Amino acid sequence: MSMYNKLEIIEKCILLNPRYIQTFREKLKITQSKLAKESGISQSHLSMLEKGKREATELIACAITYGLLKCYSQRNPEDPIYGLLDTLSLLKFEDALIELIYDIKKNEDLRYIRNINDNSIIILNRNSILTEIKKRLKFVDIIDINIMRGRLEIFGKYLEDKDFSIVLDCSDIRRIEKKFYERNRLRVIIQSFPKGEVPPIYGVNDNCLIIHCW
Repeated sequence: MSMYNKLEIIEKCILLNPRYIQTFREKLKITQSKLAKESGISQSHLSMLEKGKREATELIACAITYGLLKCYSQRNPEDPIYGLLDTLSLLKFEDALIELIYDIKKNEDLRYIRNINDNSIIILNRNSILTEIKKRLKFVDIIDINIMRGRLEIFGKYLEDKDFSIVLDCSDIRRIEKKFYERNRLRVIIQSFPKGEVPPIYGVNDNCLIIHCW
């Protein structure tokens, strides 16, 4: 896959969902003013894109992609495109997890739902997440997931067989909860536990995500 093909993947992502821009900035530690300057657009325009108040055009998506690349390459001159692709992989993993939770809730998939104290709880162990997420991700291959308290590490390969790893920390999990509500008007609380640390009420002795929906 050429450099331009990789950048086109990011451009298309921004074109379809300009709100991704803020997450790109935050994960890559780029200020809004810096990105606006390097992209050749006003900061107010960039702010409206990030808030979902304006749609991106192909020209704007291209300009912002190259702006992100320029900003990130100043601190990471060696193969900076992969820094952008790692962030995109994180966002795509988040979207796939949101889709998975919604599908389980909508279809009342009893493989993953338990009733505890008259509340429906979704429980996804490591193998379930791997199996289900792989169905929903196309441009990367998820190979393994390490579940810790309040944190997930995801390991995989891009389609060109290059390894990658991404981390979902507490702030990323909170963002997933917010995105889930914005898309589905259902509130969720997502908790991650390694094996042996899951509260006894859930009756699980495995690395897992516990998802409360209401």
